[in-house]
Amino acid sequence: MRAAAAGVLLSVGLAAHATDFTLGFGAGADRGKTDCVDGFACDHSSAHGKLFLNYRLDEAWDLQALGFAGSRFKGGDTTDDGTTFGGSFRVDALGLAAGYRVPLAPDWWLRGQLGVAAVRTRFSYAAPFEGDVSKTQAQPLAGLSAGYAIAPGWLLSLDYDFTRFKVHSTRGSLHLLGLSAQMAF
Repeated sequence: MRAAAAGVLLSVGLAAHATDFTLGFGAGADRGKTDCVDGFACDHSSAHGKLFLNYRLDEAWDLQALGFAGSRFKGGDTTDDGTTFGGSFRVDALGLAAGYRVPLAPDWWLRGQLGVAAVRTRFSYAAPFEGDVSKTQAQPLAGLSAGYAIAPGWLLSLDYDFTRFKVHSTRGSLHLLGLSAQMAF
């Protein structure tokens, strides 16, 4: 009898913590803002993949560890002596953010987040130049998500994330919009 009672208490205790973690993955479109220079291709649109893990501190607050990769776009810059160069950018990041979640209606919610990301930018020169250069910098990270619980423990969300990147003297903003599927455990 005591073993059964202990099993029930253990099950209730595990069930209370079963949704403390949420694992999610998503994909979508992004836009990287760089300078354009004459004679080189300029394309600001791309796509990305995103993976994240949320830990709920309480009903409203959570922490999110995230990574995104695949943001590629083309642009250029001008050196201090006036030489223009073009090439392609690739931006990847790992970040940590605190989020606040507000219920909107049954099964619907809105979540905002602020944090910091280690943003790695690699620039590959276009001909006639050769080579590539990369730089990793801490950058602010902000986001907004609107989500819906499609079933117990399963969520879908529309996510917008924003950060910045830098390589050489080129600084730019990176806007990511995508859909995510999440599983609570």
